[in-house]
Amino acid sequence: MTQGEKSVFVSYVREDSDDVDRICGVFRKNGIAYWLDRDKIEPGKLWKQAIRDAIDNGAFFLACFSEQQQRREETYMNEELLLGVEILRRKPHNSGWLIPVKLSPCVIPQLDIGAGKTLQDIQYLNFYEDWGREIERLVDIIKREENTEHVENYKKYSESVYVYRGLKALIESGNGWGFHNADLGHPVYVMGASDTSPEMLRDLEYADSPQKSVFYKMLSGLSKELKKMGIEELHYIWWYDFSEWKDFCKFVIDVYNKKRRQA
Repeated sequence: MTQGEKSVFVSYVREDSDDVDRICGVFRKNGIAYWLDRDKIEPGKLWKQAIRDAIDNGAFFLACFSEQQQRREETYMNEELLLGVEILRRKPHNSGWLIPVKLSPCVIPQLDIGAGKTLQDIQYLNFYEDWGREIERLVDIIKREENTEHVENYKKYSESVYVYRGLKALIESGNGWGFHNADLGHPVYVMGASDTSPEMLRDLEYADSPQKSVFYKMLSGLSKELKKMGIEELHYIWWYDFSEWKDFCKFVIDVYNKKRRQA
């Protein structure tokens, strides 16, 4: 599982380990990340906090109910369910985040999930009647959600790139849009591009100093966002890192010098 990737939290009792391992085997074949307490909690870690974090950050909560689980008077699964329901109640109505699964004939507990509903009102997957069909449905649900998230992330990435390129193009035009006295060669940029001390830069009062330049703030924010999204790995020839004021100033001066040579 890559850093930041969300996984499916699997809640179950030990007696159902064989069925759970079978489900997780299908997850592995389909590239679906999952979280099992016996695999993920490292020695020396606070196990309750580890489970809470895993549930809170999970892409889905898979609750595996069974006759064995129903017979247990005490089980850590009960605590996991309470945490899962607590998180579910904070999510949008009908989010589909918590998925009940019946591994054998049993009764799903009537835990209050808010809005006058209980856990029994959530549609479950009936694995003991048709394993093949239900595991396919489960994989489809998870994959569909992954694809939706991927599309949303790509849309956000594309919008950031569009704004970034537009701002960069305004600077490259050399028309002085958003710059002091419409002068890309103003001393404020010369100072900023040099090894000027941070104290001196903080004292700048020009409208396009690092504290006041809207252009710089927007490009800096976009640069950091695009770097986090991995734009550097794509090797775009137009990519330029504006996350620091000195880099912004060096770019501005370069545009100014090219404009002056062309004049």
